[in-house]
Amino acid sequence: MFKPFRSEKPANLLQQPGLEYWFKERRTLADFRRGPLGSHFDGFARYLKAKGYSEHWGGEILGKCCQFNAFLIDQGITNCEELSESLIDSFLDVYLENVRTRASYSPTLKPTWALKRLFLYLLEVKAITPPKPKLIKKPYSWILEPYLRHLRTECELSEVTIKRARVQVGSFLEVLHQRVRRNRFKALGPEAFQGYIQEHFKSSRENLTSLCGTLRRFFRYCALHRYTRADFSGLIPFVRHYRHASLPVGMEDSALDRVLNAIDKNSPAGSRDYAIAVLMMAYGIRGISAAELLLDDIDWQRSRIRIRAQKGGKEVLLPLLEPVGEAVIRYLQHRFAETPFREVFLTTKAPFRPLSSVAISIIIRRYMKKAGVEAPGAGSRTLRHSWAIRALAHNSPIKSIADVLGHRYIDTTFIYAKADLKALREVSMPWPEKG
Repeated sequence: MFKPFRSEKPANLLQQPGLEYWFKERRTLADFRRGPLGSHFDGFARYLKAKGYSEHWGGEILGKCCQFNAFLIDQGITNCEELSESLIDSFLDVYLENVRTRASYSPTLKPTWALKRLFLYLLEVKAITPPKPKLIKKPYSWILEPYLRHLRTECELSEVTIKRARVQVGSFLEVLHQRVRRNRFKALGPEAFQGYIQEHFKSSRENLTSLCGTLRRFFRYCALHRYTRADFSGLIPFVRHYRHASLPVGMEDSALDRVLNAIDKNSPAGSRDYAIAVLMMAYGIRGISAAELLLDDIDWQRSRIRIRAQKGGKEVLLPLLEPVGEAVIRYLQHRFAETPFREVFLTTKAPFRPLSSVAISIIIRRYMKKAGVEAPGAGSRTLRHSWAIRALAHNSPIKSIADVLGHRYIDTTFIYAKADLKALREVSMPWPEKG
């Protein structure tokens, strides 16, 4: 049984030292506490400490912001309501007058980055109001924007799907040029649309299956609202896609070992990456499941781990395997403790934040490349396929595999049975002989 790991919750920010944590001289503190930003620097200093910035880098950020504050005083700005990000460029022009430049070094990089952090903090504490986004009006905005609202409110699609629809439909409407305007769009007939569709499909880099579905939905919407003379969704070609036509590709046990051996377990980033790899190899979970794993999902007293449901599947509660528990404990000793995030896996540099599923897949892909392991679509999905194929090879029941993988329907799991050719040969019926 593992000893429970206790994560210390961060103390109240207001009770922590502000500028005094970073600076000691009274003259320096006095410079900070004047001008339009003077009343916000203590809070900003606490904010940087809570985000885990090092003493050197946090002090440098505050120093650049103090120079910016002095510039604002010289410009006659007395309160935050007069601030705008356009002042950053004016400040940098003055800042560069006393800075030597080199071809291989950009002196504006650090002050720009520091001031971006400052403005993010001021927005968070509502010291400044966010600028109104500039509306870029396109000739097809009259139809695209209502369509996206329809997807959001009536179809209740996710923001990811809506963002993809904006790109795909917008790219197609660009092909129509001036004929996309309201007074000319309805006049387009099937021949014209078919020509534009064929032209767009030849040049588009989008996934054709996804693009077909998006455009069919768009044309049905146009027909329903009488933006077109008829329903032209039938003009969209069908991309044949056979279910279970392709086999999942896994990795041999020796390749998995090489990937683990390529990770430096003693560094903060290495201990985190090793824990992620062991976790995914042990349970075959998706990258998003590793990204969303919370400290509360690990029951150290009962040696259990909870994997949350994804893609409409089922939540599963699994035994906490010893190699996984040891790897996670080793990483937690390096994990930044003073953070409000409950996700297990965080970035190793400030500002500390949870890893995304994309970041986790990139991490796995990087170590596979380092270990010299080649696999199609290398990444977190390869580890998932490897676990399922290995489980079948060890005669695990297909129902148990489906439960661990979190599949909602067992049919989804049968694709791995196709990959286990050895098992299929054992259960195959002999070919009947004549006679």
